[in-house]
Amino acid sequence: MKKEKFTYHTIAKKAGVGVGTVSRYFNNYNISEESRKKIKNILDEVEYVPNYAASSIKKPNKDVYLILPFNSEEKANMEIVNGVKKSLSEENYNFFVFISSGDSNNYQKDLKTLEYRNSYGLILLLPKQTTTELYDQIKKIRTTKVIVYNRQIDNVLSEGIEDNQIFTELAFKIDHTYNNKKIVFIGITDDDLTTGKIRKSNFINNIVNNKVVSYQLKSNSYDDVMKVIKSIINIDKPDIIVSATHTIALSVHNYLTEKNLRNKFILTDITRLNKTQFIKNFDINIVIDYYSLGYRLGNKLLNKSIKMEKLFKIL
Repeated sequence: MKKEKFTYHTIAKKAGVGVGTVSRYFNNYNISEESRKKIKNILDEVEYVPNYAASSIKKPNKDVYLILPFNSEEKANMEIVNGVKKSLSEENYNFFVFISSGDSNNYQKDLKTLEYRNSYGLILLLPKQTTTELYDQIKKIRTTKVIVYNRQIDNVLSEGIEDNQIFTELAFKIDHTYNNKKIVFIGITDDDLTTGKIRKSNFINNIVNNKVVSYQLKSNSYDDVMKVIKSIINIDKPDIIVSATHTIALSVHNYLTEKNLRNKFILTDITRLNKTQFIKNFDINIVIDYYSLGYRLGNKLLNKSIKMEKLFKIL
């Protein structure tokens, strides 16, 4: 059976709206929410993919959108943005940053909007808690190139900070420096794949010469650290406290300093390359070059092969 050819007229007829309304939908103009839902339902039903290259709707361009979930505490994200901007400007691509929501459902709506702009590419920094529906939506994108930061999605380009390698090397460094010490690892729950499950498992599974127990926080926050730190100090009595994030590390450090206990513990931190003011306050530091990571992210989207050094150092 010959596959049905979908045009604006076909979609309009099936959705029960005018052709002009369909045109405005694809060009991201204002239409009623009711009409938008009718059109979207038809497109989802037939898994419609607009063939911009074969039509006069829009010509392919050199626009690249980076979608960033809003988070006032994620300063490392802006270094990634600047690195991406550098890589794209070298090849004369137009670069736009789209600030979205940290909520996965709202992020999905913004992603759908940008899908239909027929850009060259989309660079996705995803919300901390990403739903299965959002992952499925990303897999179905066919109108533009997509690369995802620090997540693994089937058949989708990705680039990240190699959390598994970082925390494996951290475990080796500690295990070869200290022996028969008690370690407490403080991280995020396994629901957060990268800063939670991956960092915890790669650290704990590579500790051999020392004893380690772990605490998993619901969120990467000072308040959540304060809920457990007193118990950790008084009951677990660790020699070494390993923090999965910079926020956790600073929270632990501040608590110990206030209680005049700082010098009794070996502390780790994970921070940005240029944030050197805190390095002296920790015994072991993971330093990540987020700017170079962004530069690598942009070049990978452009299929541009570059040779770069490792993106992190353990000092």
